[in-house]
Amino acid sequence: MEYDKKKVVILGGGYGGLMTAVTLQKRVHPSRVEIYLVNKNDYHYFTTKVHEAGAGTVNPNSIKMPIQELIDPKRVTFIQDEVTGLDIERKKVICKNQIITYDYVVVGIGGTPKTFNIPGLEEHAFFLFNWEGSNRLRKHIEEKFQEFSQKPTGKLNLVIGGTGFTGMEFIHELTKSIPLLCKEYKVVPNDVNIIVIEPNQQILQGFPESIVSDAVGSLRKMGIEYKVGMQVTKVERDKVFLQDGTEIQSDTFIWAGGVTGNPLLEGHGFELLDGRVKVDEYCEVPDVSDVYVIGDASVSFNEKGQPYPPTAQIAIQQGQYCAYNIAMKVYGQPAKPFHYIYRGTVMSLGKGNATGIVYDHHINGKFAALMKWVIEMRYCFMLGGLSLVRKHWKD
Repeated sequence: MEYDKKKVVILGGGYGGLMTAVTLQKRVHPSRVEIYLVNKNDYHYFTTKVHEAGAGTVNPNSIKMPIQELIDPKRVTFIQDEVTGLDIERKKVICKNQIITYDYVVVGIGGTPKTFNIPGLEEHAFFLFNWEGSNRLRKHIEEKFQEFSQKPTGKLNLVIGGTGFTGMEFIHELTKSIPLLCKEYKVVPNDVNIIVIEPNQQILQGFPESIVSDAVGSLRKMGIEYKVGMQVTKVERDKVFLQDGTEIQSDTFIWAGGVTGNPLLEGHGFELLDGRVKVDEYCEVPDVSDVYVIGDASVSFNEKGQPYPPTAQIAIQQGQYCAYNIAMKVYGQPAKPFHYIYRGTVMSLGKGNATGIVYDHHINGKFAALMKWVIEMRYCFMLGGLSLVRKHWKD
């Protein structure tokens, strides 16, 4: 019996997109669908570990994996190309080198750094956003240490804007790498300053008090200078300006001010919240046929109408759900709405230390660090089974 084979095009090889592809290749018979995965780069990377790569505490190559090794090439056709636009009416994806038609499209192209239109930020700041950016940051910090060792005048200032989840994890990794860099380049540790700037009145705005308390305690032990309630108003090559007129000399300025939606999704009539597409309970764009948006490009809501935060955890679950939803459509079955299962969050506070909430229980210290490692291994298992767990464990 011949079927009307459907063409599913998945945009983005991040947590949501890759999980959609890996799940869909198992759920639907090859006689029923053709699956295409489009990504700018030929690799997938652990977004939750870019802070380690940026600080230089892990080898950058250890947090990325070739996409071709994660998918079944007999089931999923990988296309390395850059998505430049969408033609929703004609069901086409416009890429830099080609145009791809689809029956169903899953948009998991991620977001972009939130810059708040601060003058000079895009030109002079480093962003903890993707693998390429974190690798550039690592090299830049090493270069600054080398330069300072040759001309040790004043202080070597590393300035960080934003104390959200990623920013806080990066701060702690940086404090671990600085002693090693000082030893390698013969820099006096007291000549290196970490200065943290937070526009809100407290760090980790919106996080549970138990996590905030652990993080604050950790910062105090490290003696890091941090300024709260201070907004960055301008950035130059070697200076950061604050709203009260303060000028901070900066050898390296790292911006961790959050994520907003992808500009590619503007202009289609989609309802947006902070640049992210509002999706319904099926992860679909309301009133738009066969278009799913997941991960940082989307925003979905709980039963109380409150938006879920953009995390790797929800992107992974959305990817699994989209594969299920499309499978139900292909087989002519009704799909149940997406139900996000919040299992908690764990934040690294440096090697062997972490803080978090897991199933409503506060954890910290070495046990929390172990739980963070377990979470990473669980994702590896979901993606590539025991072989990927073993490989990542070795790395």
